Amino acid sequence: MEKAHTAEHILMASIKRIVPQASAIKVVHDEKGNTLYLRAPKLDWDIIAEAVKAANRVIDEGREVKEWFFENLEEAKKAIPNLRSYDERIFGRVRVIEVEGYDYSACTRKHVSNTKECGCIFVTGFSKTGEDLYQIRFEVGEKAKEYAAETIALHMKVSEALGASQKTVLQTAINLKQEVEDLRRRSAHLTRLILEQLEPEEVCGIKLYTALYKEMERKTIMDYAGETTAKGKSVVLLVDKQKDAFFVLSRSKDLVFDCGALLKDVLQSFGGRGGGRPEFASGSAPLEVAEQALTALKGRVLETLLKV
Repeated sequence: MEKAHTAEHILMASIKRIVPQASAIKVVHDEKGNTLYLRAPKLDWDIIAEAVKAANRVIDEGREVKEWFFENLEEAKKAIPNLRSYDERIFGRVRVIEVEGYDYSACTRKHVSNTKECGCIFVTGFSKTGEDLYQIRFEVGEKAKEYAAETIALHMKVSEALGASQKTVLQTAINLKQEVEDLRRRSAHLTRLILEQLEPEEVCGIKLYTALYKEMERKTIMDYAGETTAKGKSVVLLVDKQKDAFFVLSRSKDLVFDCGALLKDVLQSFGGRGGGRPEFASGSAPLEVAEQALTALKGRVLETLLKV
């Protein structure tokens, strides 16, 4: 833990050099790894990359790690104007850890005596946890080297899979993502046009919409089912065939049967699964039983409606 905690001091100091408003909140070292929680107006991979490079330079330089003691925080700040400290947690005598000429931080934990002992540091991930709040996950020493090697290998594999160079892989991925989003929007639009052509059959004054489709946009199917039954006195039972058979069963609030229980019961008998709320449910089953499962579901729905 001494290596990881000292490396965190160096990393945080490096971040602060790039983002002066950044400040550490807490650090956690456990079996899952190391996590630095901090406050900053902005944090991204470019900032982190520069901070990691700077931190590893300091580690390689073999700077001495020293400790200083002061009677209180006020005295410490007078002696060290650029002291990093979480003031709310500090009372009484103050211990300051200095990474020779690079960082001064009020801290009570154990540290190494020379930065070279840290080996190296590598950030394994970061995420935003709130307004101006972030967490950075990192490894040090051999674990950091192993993670770096694995990450580089993965990067190279992704580049090859996308047919892109190391310099163009990011833009290639962004372009592909945009293309997928465009295709999804088009698919949703076409799905909506097809669904709007669906004519219901009347059962005891209730509109029953039933159909089996192929390669439709499934979120649009669910949205359509909910919107249609919201109009009252209606049931929607739709199936979409892709790699599996996807089922949606929805009813209006003025009907009383349980869509979730009914769908679950029928799909289980065909090797599938499903469930949901009384008014709306979804599930899946093997592709080869799509038609049979739809017929069984429709039969159960008709049974229920005829009892109304």
